[in-house]
Amino acid sequence: MFESLIGLVAIIALFVIIARQQSRIGLIERELGALRSLVLSGAPVAPPQHKPVEPAANDSKPANAAAAVVADIVSLPKGKAAPKRSAKAKIGEVESGPWTTGKTPSAGAAPAEPAAATAKAAQKPDIETALGTRWAVWVGGIALALGGLFLIRYTIEAGIFGPGVRLSMAALLGLVLVGGGEFIRRTGFRLPVQDAAGAYIPAILTAAGAFILFGTVYAAHGVYGFIGPALAFTLLGAIGVATIAAALVHGQALAGIGLLGAMVTPMLIASQAPNPWALFGYLAIVLAATGVIARMRDWTFLMAAAFIGTGLWVVLFMTDAPGANLPVILFIDAVTLAVLAFVWLGRRGGETEPDRGFDWPSIAPGFFVGFSAMALFVDPVYAAASGALAGAALIAALVAVALYRPRALALLHAAGLVTVLVYLGIIPPTSVAADFSDSALGVGSQPALISDPLMLRIGIGLGLVFIGAGFWAARRFAATAWVRSASWAAWGVVAPLIVLLALWLTFGNLDRDLVYAAAAALLAAGFAAGGEWIARGEEPPLRGGAAVSFALGGAAVAG
Repeated sequence: MFESLIGLVAIIALFVIIARQQSRIGLIERELGALRSLVLSGAPVAPPQHKPVEPAANDSKPANAAAAVVADIVSLPKGKAAPKRSAKAKIGEVESGPWTTGKTPSAGAAPAEPAAATAKAAQKPDIETALGTRWAVWVGGIALALGGLFLIRYTIEAGIFGPGVRLSMAALLGLVLVGGGEFIRRTGFRLPVQDAAGAYIPAILTAAGAFILFGTVYAAHGVYGFIGPALAFTLLGAIGVATIAAALVHGQALAGIGLLGAMVTPMLIASQAPNPWALFGYLAIVLAATGVIARMRDWTFLMAAAFIGTGLWVVLFMTDAPGANLPVILFIDAVTLAVLAFVWLGRRGGETEPDRGFDWPSIAPGFFVGFSAMALFVDPVYAAASGALAGAALIAALVAVALYRPRALALLHAAGLVTVLVYLGIIPPTSVAADFSDSALGVGSQPALISDPLMLRIGIGLGLVFIGAGFWAARRFAATAWVRSASWAAWGVVAPLIVLLALWLTFGNLDRDLVYAAAAALLAAGFAAGGEWIARGEEPPLRGGAAVSFALGGAAVAG
């Protein structure tokens, strides 16, 4: 029933497209016939009023261009041959030559009323255009893709042909669709209807062919067992990456389909002995290829989707892996940050990176890399394998990339939030109460838990990282981007204070501790000096912006 409904919709869409094309061809034939009779009669024709070419195509464009050429020819004096148009002149463009006055009307000149009415009617979208072009072609492409898969399913259920013939026919259909899309693209065929950019037929045919090829390879592996998991994994990955690469000429929608297929491929292929390096090596290749293509076309949605897909695989691996495999996690997180810093946010042609702006796709790597770092700290399996050092390295990498690429400010927030949550989590569950009669702090009967001394050294290191990077970046952006400057100053103050508080409550003496008091005094002096340094870098100097307020407020809290 479902297959019949899809077939009926595809047939109706095909008839609508044919009707639209026939009406267009009939209109062009009538206009050309009128122009031919006008040329043969020799009647004088007023020279046309040229106007700038509009980028949006419409139905009457070829006819208007032909009318302009014929009018130029008819208006020539008798006895003179019509000059030849340059081969580079396109239809609808105005080319200077002996048949023109040599002056182009200004763009503000009012066109004739019929021309204005025609342009207004052509620019107004209607339901017929949407149903006859965009939706009809998309529905036809979906019907082709589902039809190929249902063909495989029907031949399996009906026992028609053998398994090898079935899969060969399906693969041939997918290749024919991909080849047909490329052939149509090379011939330059597009639907000549305004606002029909979403009905680009080559991309739809290529997407349908890729969809069928995905299903064919999976059936060859999962249903019939003709090919092993290694070959199936390689073929599915190659189809996904090739589909993403084909998006350079077919558009972002095709890249999304290829990325979805590439990310789902490891889930479709089951292996008796899974190799995490093969999995994340494959994901690294897909992420890098997607980053290059997204950077070339500036496709933010595609880049964000690639980061989210890779991050989800990292989360699944960390939750389901039987043991702690720190090198694999560090590898894929390092690749993610490298693609973000050097591929996606790489500079074009030596252009300077603006101080303003926010890159929203960087939210995804900030979230997932930060999640990995926090899991390495708190998960018992990873903590037993010295995951805290790896987690600290990831936090420092987040800060470094945010410092190197200022638009990736989300990485700074992720690093600061993870640091605060981790060190708030090491505070022992003791009851701390104030005894104002003795002017001292008292600890309840529950004994404090002794944490790993490694957290003490890591906390000192992370605190220094946030202080140094935070105040340096705050002064750097104090005169150009106050929000960015305030963000760096805030985390440069908040993170060290939270780390100091957690270390004091965990390792220090709550009654009287001169060592942590000296550390707090050093922070107070450093924050005050840093606030003065940032204020001198403002424009105008000593204006006292938000970054300075954070620094001086941190000095007061530390004091």
